[in-house]
Amino acid sequence: MPVRTIHTILILALFGAAPASAAAEADSTGKSSSAFHWFPNAPLFPHLDADGTAQQLSLCKDLDSRSIVGSIGGLQRMIETRIGELPVQVGIGATVYGSFVRMPHVLDVVTADFFVDFPLDIKLSDCLTFRTGWGHHSGHLVDDGIEALNLHSINYAKDYSPFLLAYSIPPLAGFVYGGVRFDYYTIPEVGKHWNLRFGIEGGRIALTDDLMLYGALDLKCRQETGWGTTESYQIGLRTVVFGAREIRFAYTYRTGPDERGQFYLQSHTSSLFGIFLDF
Repeated sequence: MPVRTIHTILILALFGAAPASAAAEADSTGKSSSAFHWFPNAPLFPHLDADGTAQQLSLCKDLDSRSIVGSIGGLQRMIETRIGELPVQVGIGATVYGSFVRMPHVLDVVTADFFVDFPLDIKLSDCLTFRTGWGHHSGHLVDDGIEALNLHSINYAKDYSPFLLAYSIPPLAGFVYGGVRFDYYTIPEVGKHWNLRFGIEGGRIALTDDLMLYGALDLKCRQETGWGTTESYQIGLRTVVFGAREIRFAYTYRTGPDERGQFYLQSHTSSLFGIFLDF
C-alpha cells in the first residue's frame, strides 16, 4: 500500500476518533471542553524562523548582489480540538516566494515558487509536538527570468507529507526540531522521495521591553540534490505585536542547493537582511 494512502487512512482514523472522544469526555464531566475551537491564537508547533520556504510575509535583500527575495502569504490556524488528552490543531497555509533582480529603472522578476500546506499538529506532551499533514510546492521561471537569463523553464512540482517533531527547551527559551518529509509525487526527479530536516532556535534575550535577540539554524538534506544540504543561519531581533504575532528583523546566511524549484541542482550562497511578519 502506498505511503500516501497509509498516511491518509491514519489521519482520517484520528479525526474519526475525535467525536467519540469528545462525547466521552462530555459524558464524564458534563462540559464541552473538548469541542472544536475556531482560529486558535497560540500555535502548537513553533514557527521555523530560519526556514527559507516557511509560510510567511517577508522581504529580504541579498547584501552580496542585486537580488531581492520576497514572500506573500502565511499560515492560518483554523481549528483546535482534543483527541483524548492530546491537543490537536489543523491549519491552512499559502505563500508565494518571488526572486527579483534590481536593474536600472526596473525590477526583473526571475522566479515564483508556490507553497500550499495543510498542517496537522498534535501536542504529545508539555515539551513535544508532532507535525504531519499535506503540502504542495511548484517552482516556475517567469517571463523576466526567461528573457534575462535566456533559460528554458522545467516542470518542477512536489506533493508531500512532513513528519516532524519539535521539542521545547525552556532554559534556552527555544526548541530543537527534526524529522523527514516524504515527497510522494515529485518531478522532474522521479523516485527521489526523501528529505531530512534538523534545526534549532533559541534566545529571546530581552534587550528592551519590546525587543528580543534570537538565533536560529535550519538544515535540509534532500535526496533530489544527491543529499546536498541547504544550511540557513539566522540572527535577528523580534518584537511581539499581538498574541503569537511577531515582527522580526534578521540577517540570514544561506548556502547549499538552491531552494527555488527551477534551480534545485545549483548551489547558491546568499547573505540576506530583511523583515518578516509572522502571523
